[in-house]
Amino acid sequence: MLSSENTSHHMDERRTKRSLLFGVVLWFTHLNVTYGLGSLSCKWSWLSNEIAGIPGLLFVEAALTLAALVLMAYLIYLPWRDWRTYQSQPTASNLGMLSDTEKDRRPLLAFITMLLNGLFMVFIIGNFVPIIALNPCM
Repeated sequence: MLSSENTSHHMDERRTKRSLLFGVVLWFTHLNVTYGLGSLSCKWSWLSNEIAGIPGLLFVEAALTLAALVLMAYLIYLPWRDWRTYQSQPTASNLGMLSDTEKDRRPLLAFITMLLNGLFMVFIIGNFVPIIALNPCM
């Protein structure tokens, strides 16, 4: 019984670490691809056609941003689920959720991963505003 619990926690910890790594990679890739597409579009006229009445560059960047947001939401959900399994009591009666988080390194890692991926999601949303509002070739 004890070894199955340790294996379960070990798998949760691996999943949390992968979520942290993939969150950083997703944010970095999204940021570099969307900035790179703007310069390619202006210099070599890539994505200059309209797609569904929207400029091609805007459509592709918006589609990439929405896909990144969906993936980031999933990468936030995974550590949240792991963090909830580490809580000692049900949510309604557990007023000390954060003190449960501080007791061990696994719930703390899950909480920090969830928070960091949430901040990356805010940055992706913030990157969406200039995509919509600014013309990159001005």
